[in-house]
Amino acid sequence: MFRVFAITTSTPSIRLNAAGQGELTFTVSNALGRLVRGRAVVESEGATPGEWLTLEGEPERDFPPDGTHQYTVKVNVPPGTPQGQHAFHLSVVNVANPDEEFTVGPSASFQVPLPQAPAPKKKLPLQWIALAAGVLLIILITALVVHGRGDKEDKGVGGSGDAGQAAAKKAFLNFDGKQSFIELSNPLELSFFGPITIEAWIRPRSLNGLRDIVAHGYSSSPVNEVYLRINGGKYQAGAFLNGQDFSTSADVPTTDVGRWVYIAAVYDGARWILYRDGELLASTPQTLGNFFVDASWSIGARGGGRDRFFQGDIRDVRIWNQPRGQEEVRGDKDRTFTGKEQGLVGYWPLSEGKDVVARDASSSKLDGLIRGAEWAEE
Repeated sequence: MFRVFAITTSTPSIRLNAAGQGELTFTVSNALGRLVRGRAVVESEGATPGEWLTLEGEPERDFPPDGTHQYTVKVNVPPGTPQGQHAFHLSVVNVANPDEEFTVGPSASFQVPLPQAPAPKKKLPLQWIALAAGVLLIILITALVVHGRGDKEDKGVGGSGDAGQAAAKKAFLNFDGKQSFIELSNPLELSFFGPITIEAWIRPRSLNGLRDIVAHGYSSSPVNEVYLRINGGKYQAGAFLNGQDFSTSADVPTTDVGRWVYIAAVYDGARWILYRDGELLASTPQTLGNFFVDASWSIGARGGGRDRFFQGDIRDVRIWNQPRGQEEVRGDKDRTFTGKEQGLVGYWPLSEGKDVVARDASSSKLDGLIRGAEWAEE
């Protein structure tokens, strides 16, 4: 089945208000190249009740060739709903041929329970305040005495004040290499032409086959994609445009399996470049011009999932709409960004440690939907 409609949305997740309400707008474009009447249907996923979802406006509309309509879905969760993650999608069919000409849009999710209003603060009786002050004074005196003894006992040890403290743990996502990925859709902020930089910290567990780290597409008509991936034991960065491959690659050192590695792919308008841990790994002259891919982005698989699943761990994924030089790549590989850096259009630290949403820390706010990948920390 070829694509009939293109369905996109700016974010894969909805943040409901305190009343349990929210909305999301889908953009639907006619991809048939001829006049067609389309019917939109909101479809709930999993245990999500369909009565929570309402499609605003007329579901049936005429689409001229290359025409576009926007559909808004309103969400209304009743009070007292148990905790859980819910999802839905928008499907659009050709009214004249609904069984063969249809498109299922990307999933959108929302979280229950709803945010609760803070309870009013109660004033403490004066006697409680006095009692608390007395207890606090006793604790303070005891701490000073213990600290003084500790100073005497620790002399000559070497001044390692943090030696007995556990290192702070850092979260990341584990991808099983079979079906897990992060869905990013195809938002406007990530639909740009030409130079690009893609960066990620990865810990690969398998090097066989095609295993996308970050990918835009591919689209099928024409066949276009942009990728940073592992391909048959090689790191590879490039684009596949109109049936022709433009890329650069280098062997993955066997020592990279099971350890954290920083990988960056850069297209500067004249060549594809690969950096590993800030050092130049490969560079190949390529002249692509301004290329465009009309397809979804994903982390850990091809755009939209389905195949090319990464096996291992991923964190700190960044996408820039500009080329970055080696000194920038090397100097910033361990840096935590504010998200407001010039040219940074997507930044997923993957450090939440919970939830099914991968938060975008850049100003674009392109939160991703986690599908099957599991949180871990070390």
